[in-house]
Amino acid sequence: MNHEKLKQLYEQTVVPKEELAMLVDKTIETSRKRSKKPVRILSCTAAVVAAACISFVITLNVSPAFAKTLYDIPVLGDVCRVFTFREYHFEDDMKIVNVRVPKIENTGNTELERRVNAEISKRMDLSVKESEQRAKENYDAYIATGGNPDEYYPTDINVDYQIKSCNENTLSFVLEKYESQASFYSERFFYNLNLKTGEAFTLKDLLGPDYQQTIYQQVSEQMKQLDDNTKQLLFPDMFTPDLITEDRGFYLDENGNIVVVFEKYEIAAGAAGALEFPITNDGNAGNQ
Repeated sequence: MNHEKLKQLYEQTVVPKEELAMLVDKTIETSRKRSKKPVRILSCTAAVVAAACISFVITLNVSPAFAKTLYDIPVLGDVCRVFTFREYHFEDDMKIVNVRVPKIENTGNTELERRVNAEISKRMDLSVKESEQRAKENYDAYIATGGNPDEYYPTDINVDYQIKSCNENTLSFVLEKYESQASFYSERFFYNLNLKTGEAFTLKDLLGPDYQQTIYQQVSEQMKQLDDNTKQLLFPDMFTPDLITEDRGFYLDENGNIVVVFEKYEIAAGAAGALEFPITNDGNAGNQ
């Protein structure tokens, strides 16, 4: 879309000021009727976000120059092949759910988009359902043991995504789910797409048949450079070449480098969190 068409599009967009204002007021009023602290915080956050959305839309409409600038920024213009397709929030006594589901488009490969978008939607829906079931089980167990419903802290379920890199050849992004209450649970799905072939990159594709040894050697060296606190949390016997399989989680950063990810508890105590290690790749994976 050229800048002139973009300008016309935003100038023709009607800003539903009254409807949005009513929505914000309704959200605030609803939050006042609820007594639980987490709900009040989230409701206020929703109001702030809604106000920010109003400001953003108004800025786009009154300032075509701003809209043009927006599309001139690589990360939002040329790179914006991933966008929020579905976003929703709901809550009850058992859970507080916030979800952003991405969708890819404008890759030049309709079949790739159809396949990946269908997989994302199915995967995220299933993941949220699993979290909701756990939230129900936790709540039922709490009530069954004599807990006071008014003092129960709902399970937070958050689903989101991060774009790691995008250029004319590759698209790398991560789906994330975080679930917390008395304990913390996370889940991530990595997408590293070859936009030329329509296929997903594997570590073997990017590093060759010796990818396992290459990663093992580089990660071993980087572990020696970690700070003392993190070193003490490592499980020395857990990190072996067998952990490095073709389906090992990784993403491509903006420079085309491979970043291998070891999730929480895989190779270190939970306090270390997830550990990420950049892997030198002479072939420059992101530009293949």
